[in-house]
Amino acid sequence: MTEAPLSAEAQAERGQLMDAALKVMRCNGFQRASVQDILDEAGLSTRAFYRQFRSKDDLLLAMFRTASGREVADVVRRVDEAVTPLDAVDGWLDEMLAIAYDRRRIQRLVMFNVAARQTAGYDEEVAYLRSQLVSPLRQVLVRGADNGSFPEADPGRDAAAIFDLVWSFVSPQARREHPMDRDQARAHVLRFCLPALGVTTE
Repeated sequence: MTEAPLSAEAQAERGQLMDAALKVMRCNGFQRASVQDILDEAGLSTRAFYRQFRSKDDLLLAMFRTASGREVADVVRRVDEAVTPLDAVDGWLDEMLAIAYDRRRIQRLVMFNVAARQTAGYDEEVAYLRSQLVSPLRQVLVRGADNGSFPEADPGRDAAAIFDLVWSFVSPQARREHPMDRDQARAHVLRFCLPALGVTTE
């Protein structure tokens, strides 16, 4: 999943194509957007497109990866800034909820997610995104288990379970079926995960 670094020129060209594709997608939808539409919007040649992407599907997956990568970076930053393991769990949860409850952020991810769902490589991209979001939480749980903050923690299993719990009721579909505001969602997660980690609130 890790890609070789691009030159500044290649990065600029790649970004220009992705920006153009986003504009075309917003007007026409991804399925109706042709490579030529994207090239016309970007003002670039067919050769430029195929220097950067193997296909339109490959372009879409790159856009999904770029959009989700920004969210991952915000989660990692919040966790890294935390002083204690408990603060880090709070920061991780706040960032996850921020993604779900910020309409602009979730609409962007949902747009790419819906369009990318039929593309080859989509399942691998989703699995990679999940691993990137779970990883900082797992590292925090390891630290908390080592210093006694989370005496009952099983970091690998618990990080995955907490992620799945969060997503099970903050995904757009779940929020339509069982509406909760952001504070209610936060309290709901903590009610389950803190006792499981061995955190006493008394």
